[in-house]
Amino acid sequence: MEEIEEYEERRQVAQEGVVERRQHTRYSVDAWAEVMVKDGTMLFRGRVLDISQGGCYIETEARLRLSPGTPVEIVFRAHDRVFQCEATCRMVRLRGAGFLFESMSAKVRAGLEGLIRELSRTEGE
Repeated sequence: MEEIEEYEERRQVAQEGVVERRQHTRYSVDAWAEVMVKDGTMLFRGRVLDISQGGCYIETEARLRLSPGTPVEIVFRAHDRVFQCEATCRMVRLRGAGFLFESMSAKVRAGLEGLIRELSRTEGE
């Protein structure tokens, strides 16, 4: 229970001062991700704190030197599904970054939609 409260506190801190411009509802998720900058200059691991149809926020201990618009490839596992997609860095915070999903296969998109349905039912409980 304490870990969940700490997670929610970190998620709130990550959102402080953020103007909401998202088109899709975000859902809490706990998944580990690997993010590789497309030009190969950086690879880091982090924890996906929330996700939507449009993107995700990844918390990391890595010192991120990313600019908004930087293309990346993200691989993460959530609810027994593996997701691999291209994304663009939208914003960088002290302990993480937000990413906008760009392209993913139809199979991965269907899996993401299934994950979002599961997470929306879980948050509704």
